[in-house]
Amino acid sequence: MQDEYGWDVWEDKLREQTNNIVINCLESVQDMFECKKGCFELFGFDLMVDTDFNMWLIEVNSSPAMDYSTHVTERLVKLVLEDTIKVVVDHAQAKKKSKVDTGLFECIYKAKRIVDKPINSFGLNLVCEGKKIPAHRVSQY
Repeated sequence: MQDEYGWDVWEDKLREQTNNIVINCLESVQDMFECKKGCFELFGFDLMVDTDFNMWLIEVNSSPAMDYSTHVTERLVKLVLEDTIKVVVDHAQAKKKSKVDTGLFECIYKAKRIVDKPINSFGLNLVCEGKKIPAHRVSQY
């Protein structure tokens, strides 16, 4: 993207949006999860970027598909599975957590307590946007 647009779109615009979406989603449902020692859950966030580099949440999967449906997903799934083991086994058992290789996983937020869900403080604007499709462009089934 840097070559195409001349600036680091990920670092300058998308990373913070992605982190905020993930954090806000997980905080909003934190009271629905039962935390058990030695257990973890992997979530799949489907995100979309529009032409103005705004990040949009499409859906969150509590059991994301880990199949090799495309060449891109094959590469990503292999990375995620390997890095998940690094976090779940290596990081969990390490005494010096900062020294453990977690692959491409990074901790983006750590809370010591359950956070209240003040929806107005999220800064979210929950809207559904769209454009009318002219009648002549709608195909008949």
